[in-house]
Amino acid sequence: MILVMQALAELRGSNTKQEVIGHIIQTGYYEVTRHDLPPYDGQNESRYHTLLAWARKDCVELEYLLGHERDAWALSRNGDRAILKARELFGKNEWDVRRCYLWTPKFKLLMLPSYLPSPKDAKRPEDILDAL
Repeated sequence: MILVMQALAELRGSNTKQEVIGHIIQTGYYEVTRHDLPPYDGQNESRYHTLLAWARKDCVELEYLLGHERDAWALSRNGDRAILKARELFGKNEWDVRRCYLWTPKFKLLMLPSYLPSPKDAKRPEDILDAL
């Protein structure tokens, strides 16, 4: 959810799913592996695209994103506050970027400017998306 909200904070305004995913790909924020590429059964998009759409759905349910239009991804005021609070908590090390194995080092550095990759970073389970 934080990845989607940060992308929307950077893009500003209302964006389509493809614009948000394109931004996340272009910025190199999501740690894409070979397991992310095949679609789920019955889907025609990569698994991680579906995962990001599920994150959007969760954000809408929590009122962090506006949910009034189809394929319109936009932060609400609550979402603006939530992403700022998340960045504050990561910045103070109250939340640990090292546990976020779907994030690239580039995104972790954005959340925690003093971040340096280390063996303490959580390793992504190979089959994490298979269970979803």
